[in-house]
Amino acid sequence: MSKLVSEPEISFNSVSVRSLSFTGAAMLAKVNVVNNNSFSIPFPKVDWELFILNNSLVTGTITNDTKIAAKSAAVVDIPFSVSYEELYKTIAALSNAGEVPYTVNVDVRFPVPVIENKTFSAGFSGVIPLLKMPSLSFDGIRFTSLGLSKVEFVLTWAVENKNTFPLSIDSLVYDFAVNGSSWANGRMPKGLNLAAQKTTQVPVTVSINSLAIIRDIVALAGSGRSVSFTCAGEAALNPSFGGLDAFAIPFNFTGTTNFGN
Repeated sequence: MSKLVSEPEISFNSVSVRSLSFTGAAMLAKVNVVNNNSFSIPFPKVDWELFILNNSLVTGTITNDTKIAAKSAAVVDIPFSVSYEELYKTIAALSNAGEVPYTVNVDVRFPVPVIENKTFSAGFSGVIPLLKMPSLSFDGIRFTSLGLSKVEFVLTWAVENKNTFPLSIDSLVYDFAVNGSSWANGRMPKGLNLAAQKTTQVPVTVSINSLAIIRDIVALAGSGRSVSFTCAGEAALNPSFGGLDAFAIPFNFTGTTNFGN
């Protein structure tokens, strides 16, 4: 190596999560480039590659027309994104994992005499969280009291949280109708916790004092006939996971049931 040109120093600075969603993660890697020379050098060509469990997932190249001043350092930003859908297609075994290890490798070259044919390499490893959208189902209606002046029943939803972190319900807004007639609507108050990697029952007790609706319910229960129902609304969930915002799951369940059973 000529004493007229000193080799630059290449090292990883950091990798951070720019954004997270239930469809993927956007990351930002930073690479330090130190110019030890007494003169400025051109910005290098940076080829990078993302590996997931030794599988090459994404590649890219960073270039620009700036210079790195003498006896100074620059930081090269390498943004990359991971689509969960594409990741699961590549590595099916990850569909139930909560996170996955990754490695980012970079090869850096400088258009500078003496070192122009030399490649400077560096690598960084970490983990990417694999988030999974919770699933919401409707477990139906169960009568707890059936009288001529008051009817009480319980509507139950089930939320499956496949993630490694808990969630909480900020609200659950619903409208429950039978044979096209609205029987109940309202909002469940916030506060119910949804444990990690579990299915949690979400019951809402409804009391009806309307004589017209009570007559319909009693008649349907006595007839033994099947009825159709709809249960529509939205569940607002709040994750206890940094970088992930609150979100909502709309629902519109339909089906048939027999109140006489």
